[in-house]
Amino acid sequence: MKKIILLVALISTLSLLTSCDAGYVAVQPSYVESVRPNQPGVDFVWIEGDWIWNNHNRSYSHGNGRWERPERSKNYTPGHWNSTPHGYKWQSGRRH
Repeated sequence: MKKIILLVALISTLSLLTSCDAGYVAVQPSYVESVRPNQPGVDFVWIEGDWIWNNHNRSYSHGNGRWERPERSKNYTPGHWNSTPHGYKWQSGRRH
């Protein structure tokens, strides 16, 4: 019984880890224009939504953008598509 429980736990863990892997697509998805809600204050900046990989249907969907206050001494690099020998892969935006 312990072996079965261990096997199920191992398979579940591997399934979770592989479901987080972003996939590759042959063609970049089309640009998505999102509707911006009103700016909550003058000190907020708009962060475009990222493309999110869905391992179940093996495709990307576009996430919503959001208003954020910039962090001091940090810059934001928007997300972009990387061209690889396997196809295109989305690189999420990040602060640095």
